[in-house]
Amino acid sequence: MSNQLDFILQQAIVSIDGFGKAGTAETCTLPKIKKHLEKYRGGGMVAPRQHALGYEELEFGCELSAVDPQVIGQSGLLVSKGVPFSVMAYLDGDNGAAHTAYVYMRGEVVENDFGKWEAGKKATMSIKVALLACSMTIDGAVIFDIDIENGVNVFNGTDVAALVSAAIGR
Repeated sequence: MSNQLDFILQQAIVSIDGFGKAGTAETCTLPKIKKHLEKYRGGGMVAPRQHALGYEELEFGCELSAVDPQVIGQSGLLVSKGVPFSVMAYLDGDNGAAHTAYVYMRGEVVENDFGKWEAGKKATMSIKVALLACSMTIDGAVIFDIDIENGVNVFNGTDVAALVSAAIGR
């Protein structure tokens, strides 16, 4: 058995509201998919156990090496809460493996951080986005798709939201 490296990030491009930020988007932080857990201890149980009740809030962050008016403009109070964000990535691995990854997100810019400005040095800005939807596709296969407003919850082809809807008669 050989140890093989695969799905190693080589390049990524961020787009904000359809505008590619190649060259200016230095880093991005994809949302953590973290279950929201509640402790439960019923009669006769010797210890509490945790039970998943959905997910924690989904957030996306990005640091730009430009003070970009197009991005700042997404922060207004009357701007749509459905601003699209995406990350296109190239992943590779051993034995000539080549993969594409696409992360689509929709949400609202809730924070602009203009950082420290100093003469003669690069000024950066970072944004934080509260997400309403997020999906990840690798090599054309949907890994997960979460859409909070529309009740979508799919992981590796299993539509958990459809199972719940069927159980409650929706």
